[in-house]
Amino acid sequence: MQKGTSPHTAGRRISFTFHQISRFGEIGVDVFFAISGFVMVLVTHGKPPGVTSAKAFIVARITRVVPLYWALTSLFIVLLLFVPSAFGNASLNVGHAVASYLFFPWLNWIHVTAPVVGLGWTLNYEMWFYGVFAVAMCLTRYRLLAVAAFLAVMSALHFVHAGGVAFSFYTNPIVMEFVFGTLVGWVYATGCGVPIAVAAAIVVSIFAAAKVFAPALTDSNRFLVFGLPAFAVVVAGLSMENKVRWNALLELVGDSSYSLYLTHVFSVPVCVKLLQIFDRQHRMPGDLVCVVVVLASVTVGLASYQWLEGPMNRMGKRLTMRTRATAEPVRN
Repeated sequence: MQKGTSPHTAGRRISFTFHQISRFGEIGVDVFFAISGFVMVLVTHGKPPGVTSAKAFIVARITRVVPLYWALTSLFIVLLLFVPSAFGNASLNVGHAVASYLFFPWLNWIHVTAPVVGLGWTLNYEMWFYGVFAVAMCLTRYRLLAVAAFLAVMSALHFVHAGGVAFSFYTNPIVMEFVFGTLVGWVYATGCGVPIAVAAAIVVSIFAAAKVFAPALTDSNRFLVFGLPAFAVVVAGLSMENKVRWNALLELVGDSSYSLYLTHVFSVPVCVKLLQIFDRQHRMPGDLVCVVVVLASVTVGLASYQWLEGPMNRMGKRLTMRTRATAEPVRN
């Protein structure tokens, strides 16, 4: 603390710093999409084209994504039915609920294209990408090229035709962020990798361009304004992956990231409400509130991973293996 600076003033300064950092939190979604494209290339690398490979791919994706999301969607609907006052002007619509389970875009109660669990809009895009990827696996050995071309054409339609909710959703150029990830995945799948020097050059170039041009963020250019920096973040992270030894707890938090992502929509407001009850005079520094909320969210995410996501994934894998074994013909 500088001489002559009061604790109250210092608190405001730190809070301002946290506020500045939080402004960039939204890019996490774009990093998530780029990583998804990267991972899908790695898990399917070397798989032959055809229906069998595509089926195995899509079943694995459904087993991984659907159970926890459906469970939390159901929880949200139950809470909405029995404690509607907790969600302000939120209302339950059967069509909206069904669309949420099916990962289909639908306008919610505030006329925003989002499922019952609002952040699930990202999973709607994930499922769209998985579907496109699976079809490409069925049709051609050049699946990455096919996926990139199809999503590029769909994105171009966004600029030439105004359609309904589904059309606007599926033609949103944000899907090109998956393509950015597949490009990185292809490089790594071929065994090349990206040297730190090259990664640094990419990061500097992209962020310098963003600083020079500084375009206003819109839905149409997000894949560039946020997508390219997200691409740079993924490249930079991968270039240093083998040079950093992570703490076991941090690795566990990373493993629980899906649970953390889905449960924080519940844990954050609950934690904030409890803090408001505990600190009626609002004397807790904003920084401390942020730290407590983050720690609480991580704790809930870890619990969900341990007792919900993990068991669900293991059960899904067992059912998948059992179904596959039953479907295979018996050989004498």
